[in-house]
Amino acid sequence: MLNQIHAFIEERGITRYRFWQDTQLGRDTAYRLCNDPTYIPTGSVLDKICSAYKIQPGEILIWHEDKTNENLIPNPSDSSFIETSQSTSTDNSSSQTDAFKVLQGVWADSKSKAS
Repeated sequence: MLNQIHAFIEERGITRYRFWQDTQLGRDTAYRLCNDPTYIPTGSVLDKICSAYKIQPGEILIWHEDKTNENLIPNPSDSSFIETSQSTSTDNSSSQTDAFKVLQGVWADSKSKAS
């Protein structure tokens, strides 16, 4: 299971701060939901989000067959997720480097939009 809060707020032009204020969640919870797709909201948190935006839970939660979600990273182009290959060798520094480059792109993109 993954949350798609990041994509949800990006599509609507909502800032993380506005999301926090609209939902009246704790600050750490709101920002973690925006930044960590593997963080799944509790029932009460989900209720606050759905009530604030008048949406169904399926609009912000998706099921993914991979139960660990360890090989998913955010896709900077469309707020979806990119599945990285799992290396069978003990040296997976190249896949970590690739993931880091993608995440740098997400961070740089979010910084440019904020300015």
